[in-house]
Amino acid sequence: MKDRKLLPLKGTIQDYAWGGQDFLASFTGREKPDDAPWAELWLGAHPKGPAETPAGSLEELIANAPGYWLGEAGAKEWNGQLPFLLKVLDVQKMLSIQVHPTKTAAEIGFAEEERSGPTRNAPNRNYRDANHKPELGVAVTDFYLLHGFKTDEELRRVFQVVPGWADLQQVYYLHGIQGLYRYVMKAEQSTVNEWLAPLAEKLEGGDYQSSSADHWAQRAFKRYTKNGNYDRGIFSIYWLNLVHLRPGEGIFQDAGILHAYLQGVCIELMANSDNVLRGGLTPKHIDVPELVKQLDYKHIHPRIIKPVAQNNKWQYYPTPAPDFKLYTLNLNAGESVEVADSQVAIYLVFEGSLSVGGKDFTSGKSFIVPAGFQQTITAGVGGVTIYRATVG
Repeated sequence: MKDRKLLPLKGTIQDYAWGGQDFLASFTGREKPDDAPWAELWLGAHPKGPAETPAGSLEELIANAPGYWLGEAGAKEWNGQLPFLLKVLDVQKMLSIQVHPTKTAAEIGFAEEERSGPTRNAPNRNYRDANHKPELGVAVTDFYLLHGFKTDEELRRVFQVVPGWADLQQVYYLHGIQGLYRYVMKAEQSTVNEWLAPLAEKLEGGDYQSSSADHWAQRAFKRYTKNGNYDRGIFSIYWLNLVHLRPGEGIFQDAGILHAYLQGVCIELMANSDNVLRGGLTPKHIDVPELVKQLDYKHIHPRIIKPVAQNNKWQYYPTPAPDFKLYTLNLNAGESVEVADSQVAIYLVFEGSLSVGGKDFTSGKSFIVPAGFQQTITAGVGGVTIYRATVG
């Protein structure tokens, strides 16, 4: 519909400690306070960081006119809320070992904490909303992450090369990865120190490549050892798959998959949630009983997602998530494409520039369009690379 209008967005910056110094400031063209880490750019309507528009907060705009933005069917299906959250991440220091709950688990956990506490903004809160948080990450630079438990064969090899884990090897042989993981997560700190001390000694002063778990464990020892105590998240560096994404490659984190981002810049699209259960490499709250209850302990081979071409120049990243779908598009200078969005969509100009609906957008700028939007996008001088987030 030609009467449907786009709105420019100004995303919210999250200054988490693991963020970088330069990328997001340069990308968005904003001034950054000296030495403040900028970790994530949020483009969505999540209460923790809704994007701003010339007409006000995106969260309030959609709440006041859900049928216009989401379409009548979409407003009903998604309870009047934008179902996805688009982010740009600049990961300079490794994130926590973490997992996200299923939709059912989130609903149960959120309701329980609403009844009995803690408050939603409390540091020891597990469920800040009632939604699941499946995630798609697409690498912009070389990107390293941990993703899901290794195969049995690979884990057996780990126990043969890491010093000091003979006792843990026997636990694994008797009780599998579920028994082993629960065992180390519930162990006394003094016991964790005994298990990890030989590894810390081995890695000290070594020079390791990014393709090696030793590289990331060495960094974790340096950053997270406090008062002589080692962080038990270091076990996960060896027990999870170490994945290297090249630019343009993606990976999907479903509920229950233990994972951690390690380094690089990526586009991330997820369900509209901020529910995280942590398992180490963090000073933040760790609820071990809830964590181990929500984990999927299957051994997996990481599946690298390549974009799938369509006949209209767009490519998309296939995932099973109903909440979102990510498209990408490259246009040469002056090239145009017709867009007809049946669902609400957020566009992010990643490189170059474009014009649409009488407005110009350059790299780092974004806009939202309502369901039913129809217009022509034309690339500027030098062409354009676009990401488009919409409902799955």
